Amino acid sequence: MSLGMSALSTSPLDEEGGVSRRLVACEHVICQYGRCVLANGEPSCECTLGYTGDSCDETINEALSVPLTVGVLVVIVGFIVLFFGMAFFRQRQKAKKRKKTAEESLMRNGAHI
Repeated sequence: MSLGMSALSTSPLDEEGGVSRRLVACEHVICQYGRCVLANGEPSCECTLGYTGDSCDETINEALSVPLTVGVLVVIVGFIVLFFGMAFFRQRQKAKKRKKTAEESLMRNGAHI
């Protein structure tokens, strides 16, 4: 049974028991959201899903984050405006109803406005 090249390349030790060239080459490479790999003898970052860039520090959907945030804020503000608009309308309706009831009560008692 063969382990394959990928299993050997992730080991910190080389075949002779010394430090792997991968560790030495990747010693100063910082991959924020990924891991350092050797590609043609050169260290580079292999990014995890959702990240890109030389150091895996840029999100792939970064271009979508601003419009998405603005969209969510617009919806929230819309609901707040709708809520206060309905509350204002309801208060006006109640005030009109109270005024009408008071006028009818005065008319029944014989008083004129």
